[in-house]
Amino acid sequence: MNLLASLTAFLSLLSLITAAPADHVDEATHSAVSALQKRDPVMCTPTGDGYCNLGIATYSPSGTFRLREVYIYDRYCKEIGTRPLNNETGHVSVYSLLPWTVEVNVTEAGIIPGGYFWYAGRKTDLGKNMYCRNCSGLTDWECCQAAFDCH
Repeated sequence: MNLLASLTAFLSLLSLITAAPADHVDEATHSAVSALQKRDPVMCTPTGDGYCNLGIATYSPSGTFRLREVYIYDRYCKEIGTRPLNNETGHVSVYSLLPWTVEVNVTEAGIIPGGYFWYAGRKTDLGKNMYCRNCSGLTDWECCQAAFDCH
C-alpha cells in the first residue's frame, strides 16, 4: 500500500471516529419552543439580584412526557444557556454564561417534572419549586420554571 492510500484510509477512519454524535431531537418539535422563546421567554419571571431561572419544556403528544429543552435565564430573563434533549428522565449538564454548569437530574416525568438540580453546590428541588403551565400557542407542551441562587 502506498503512502497516499494509507493516508487516505487513516483520514477516513479518523473522521468516523471523531464525528459528533447525532442529535436525535426532532427538529419540528424542538423548533416550536425555540421560536416561541425568541418572542417571549415563556419559562422565566424576572428575579432579584443573584437569582436566575431554570426553564424546562416538556412535550407529550401521546401522553408520555419527553423533556425537550432546558433553558437558563439571568435575572432579567435573558437566555444565557440552553440544552436540547429528548428524554423522559435522566441527567443533563447545561452550559451557560454562568461560571459553572447547572446539573439537572429529572427522576420523574410529568406535567411537573420530579427531581432536582445543582448549581454552585446548592441543590434545588424541581417538584417543590417549579411553576408549570401550558406553553402559550403550543399544543401538548408544558413550560416550567424555577428560580435559583446563581451568585
